[in-house]
Amino acid sequence: MLLSSADSPIPPTRSANNITEGQDNSVTEGHTLSAISPSHLSEAPTIKPLNHSSDKNHLSLNPPKYKKKSNQDNKSMTVANNNTQDNNHLPPLPKLSHHLVDEARYNLLRAIAYMTKEEQLEIIDACTFGDIAHIKDKRKSGEPYITHPIAVAEILAGFHLDRDTIIAAILHDTVEDTEVTHEDLVARYGKVVAQLVDGVTKLKSSKRNKQQNKAATFHKILTATLNDPRVLIVKLADRLHNMSTLDAVRPEKQKATAQETLEFYVPFARIMGLNDIADYMEILCYRNLDPVMYTKMSDKLLQQGLGRNFQKDAIHRYLTKVLDALELSAHVRVLDNRVLLYRQFFRNRGEINSLLRHYAFEVVMGSIDDCDTLANYLISQYNIPEDCIEDNIRHPLPGGKQSLTMRYEHDNDTITVTILTRRMQAAARLGVIGVEHASEVSQSVIQASLRNMKDIISRHSQDAGSDDDSATVDIIDNLLSYLNERKILCYSPQGRAYELPRGATALDFAYAVGPMVGNIAVGANIDNKPAKLGTVVKNGQTVEIEVDKSAKPKAEWLGFVVTNKARRQLRLWLKDLSTDEQRQHGMQALDRALKTYDKSLTDLTDEDWQSLLTWRNIEDKNALFEQISAGSLLPQLVVSRLFSEEIALKQAHAQAQGMQLPQHLLADMAGLEIDFAKCCNPIYGDPITGHLSRDGLVLHRHKCYSLDNIREFSPYQLFQLQWLDEDTINQRIKHPSDRVHFTVYLKLNLALTEEQVSQAIYELRQVNIGVKKVNVRSSHTIIQVVVRSRNHLSEGIRALRPHLGFPNIARLYQYVDPDRNIDKNSDKNDKNSDKNKGGKGDSKTNTKTDTNNQPDSSLNK
Repeated sequence: MLLSSADSPIPPTRSANNITEGQDNSVTEGHTLSAISPSHLSEAPTIKPLNHSSDKNHLSLNPPKYKKKSNQDNKSMTVANNNTQDNNHLPPLPKLSHHLVDEARYNLLRAIAYMTKEEQLEIIDACTFGDIAHIKDKRKSGEPYITHPIAVAEILAGFHLDRDTIIAAILHDTVEDTEVTHEDLVARYGKVVAQLVDGVTKLKSSKRNKQQNKAATFHKILTATLNDPRVLIVKLADRLHNMSTLDAVRPEKQKATAQETLEFYVPFARIMGLNDIADYMEILCYRNLDPVMYTKMSDKLLQQGLGRNFQKDAIHRYLTKVLDALELSAHVRVLDNRVLLYRQFFRNRGEINSLLRHYAFEVVMGSIDDCDTLANYLISQYNIPEDCIEDNIRHPLPGGKQSLTMRYEHDNDTITVTILTRRMQAAARLGVIGVEHASEVSQSVIQASLRNMKDIISRHSQDAGSDDDSATVDIIDNLLSYLNERKILCYSPQGRAYELPRGATALDFAYAVGPMVGNIAVGANIDNKPAKLGTVVKNGQTVEIEVDKSAKPKAEWLGFVVTNKARRQLRLWLKDLSTDEQRQHGMQALDRALKTYDKSLTDLTDEDWQSLLTWRNIEDKNALFEQISAGSLLPQLVVSRLFSEEIALKQAHAQAQGMQLPQHLLADMAGLEIDFAKCCNPIYGDPITGHLSRDGLVLHRHKCYSLDNIREFSPYQLFQLQWLDEDTINQRIKHPSDRVHFTVYLKLNLALTEEQVSQAIYELRQVNIGVKKVNVRSSHTIIQVVVRSRNHLSEGIRALRPHLGFPNIARLYQYVDPDRNIDKNSDKNDKNSDKNKGGKGDSKTNTKTDTNNQPDSSLNK
């Protein structure tokens, strides 16, 4: 049975460190990993020692005195039934190797009270089995090692998981670290337990380096999870307990483990709908990545604990009164929103005092109609704008979580209310583990994520052999990119969900439906409105693809599709064409691209053709057409090359400059003249998009507002661009000073004193960031800096914040120096920057910043 709203998703464990919000606990604000000290079972009689065989490679255990469950070979992912038994009916417990192990087992037995007596006996046996297997193993803290896997099992017992999962958690390190074999587990506890243990066992080989071993382990976990999602929850509970006890390892190991957890395990847990565990792990990641920042936020939470409690009580009473007035039966619960507060603080998304005035509540209703009734009341009462409302009941989040969330402000407080039904709450506890409890639309969303991950894995088996370690690393890199990218969900007219990255087009949706649909797509209807294939789709939209069986893919499609699946399918289709067909497709694609300049192939002179052939180092036109049809050369780039004025002169100058021009940092752009857009001022490392205009090729940040109309009406003029990687750049320069540098304006939401200005300049210079100008205004400060890249800028911002009291620091993508017109309405400059993204300014700062893709976070990828 799943947990009730009052149950803790993660039971307290003895060795876990507290994660508390100071004294902020009078109203239940989620659940904490708190330390407990239960009574030790000192009266438990000893058990006859289990015998080790003389063979050092084999561990022999005496058979239990009670009937064992027969081997099970099912892939059931159901949660165990709530069949509570009286623990007093269990036989006397055997004394284990250490009093801490007895204590850990006692905690676990309290957590598995929902199980049958027979299952509890089997789990007692597993504790004994694991204790003997790990008898010589110690944790870094000096504790018996078996206390860790038993604590992992206790965490999972909080979810009321089944017997196989709990036993697998207890024994999850036996095969990896002891003499116990896979066959031993099959014989004693069944095939399912053995498979779960195998799924979380690390892969280690002296033939592979550390990165390859890690990639191979990630690959194995992902593959096993797709076969049985219980593998993932065992691994997550294992990682959660390890994260809570990292104090015993050296600081470098703490940070490396936290970074790995934040990049892989946390997003993996969220995409599978296991948000409770993900929240706890994420907070622990912040604690281990930057203890100074973590302590700063923790201290603030402690200081304001009483005030926050008072305010939460008041809001809780108000919501209860509203429900009574509307005659709705519901349960109001204060949510623990600390993970959001820490995330926003660490990622430089707001000032600390403002963040501390954020409160979150969950209202569990009886039906969707009741949810709508409460939502409509709050919307009308507080005039909540549409962009502050997320209807994830009709359009679930990745991971399948359903709720109706709204955010409003009242008396300088930001209040988030999440409304959902009991069934949605139950399904949200376990995500893919409890998928059978979810609604059909939620199951469809979970399946969409599983399809994408299976597609990543299937590419590994198609493109390389299982022993290809470099291919495994590439696949895991793709997986990490997938897990950490911002996602949207679009739906077919039949209601099936498809998961896409933000910025994906209708054509990407077509290829997500299937290669045959994408290859013959000719148009789309988005929310029943006609649209072109290059139109960017938005979250929650319904997309219908128009097809024509006689239609064929076009080479220029490679310019605007976003997903790897679409690119791969296009290249496969173009690659399979005959040589004559490839040339024909390449010729047609170039002719269509020339229409941007109202020209065609017949308008090209012999001099034009010779320039193109020399540029590509080929002998004839047909080779050029073949490159276009193969996807190795975009026709848009050919056109840009043809119509860039004085390109030969600029190329000669560029060669003399080495790597000192921005366009030299772009991949596959040799011989092209590129302008960097002034509307968004991209720098190295920003996600970028090329725009083929009559003025040549212009480089924009991919979220630049000026591209919106182009995406809607002329998507063929846009295509994705890539920067050269850091290693390639470093190989091409003789000295770091030869690198291209970019000017960036930073806005700090406080007026710096002279002492703080000096401190800021000093800290920036320590990370090799130049400071051109500091402009202190009445309520904020603008610093003009010179950086190498987006990451370099992030490093500077991280260096500044601790020394200035952790202010919000935002990058301005468009800025007019106020000194140019100092006597004329100084605020006008901020209003100009408000237009950065279609004129939607930030009313709080009067300055437009990129809230979704700021480069000022050490954790935001």
